[in-house]
Amino acid sequence: MAPTTARRNPARSEGTRPGVIWAWAVAGVILVGGLFYLVWKSQFAAAQSYLFDTGSVAEESGYCLAVAQDVVAGGPPVGSYVDEAAKFWLNRLKATGAPMGPVIVQARKRLAGDLNRRAGSNEDQMAQAMEVCSRRAVMYGMRFRAFQ
Repeated sequence: MAPTTARRNPARSEGTRPGVIWAWAVAGVILVGGLFYLVWKSQFAAAQSYLFDTGSVAEESGYCLAVAQDVVAGGPPVGSYVDEAAKFWLNRLKATGAPMGPVIVQARKRLAGDLNRRAGSNEDQMAQAMEVCSRRAVMYGMRFRAFQ
């Protein structure tokens, strides 16, 4: 009898086994899936923030209302961009159901304190605050007629 020799498949090399390849593929899929889950979950981990370190929607609305009412000496002209912003923040404050009087008083105190603490002219600070509040209003869905 002639000795039999095992034939080797030339397409398969010694170092690669199908089980090892499948194990790495499964590990890669699990890793990518886990990273996707962690990134997706982390978007909910950030605390909701409000402008000017206010602690609620009502406080933010009151602060931006105070800014919109005080940015122009004598109040905003009727129908102007600043008037639109003031109406938006007033309606947003009303929608929260918070007692408006105390919220507005507290917001005005906070605004006055911020103006006194920061360096620079009050006009510049108010203009910057108005811009920040307006950008937030746009983020909340406000469309200013003055800019259309």
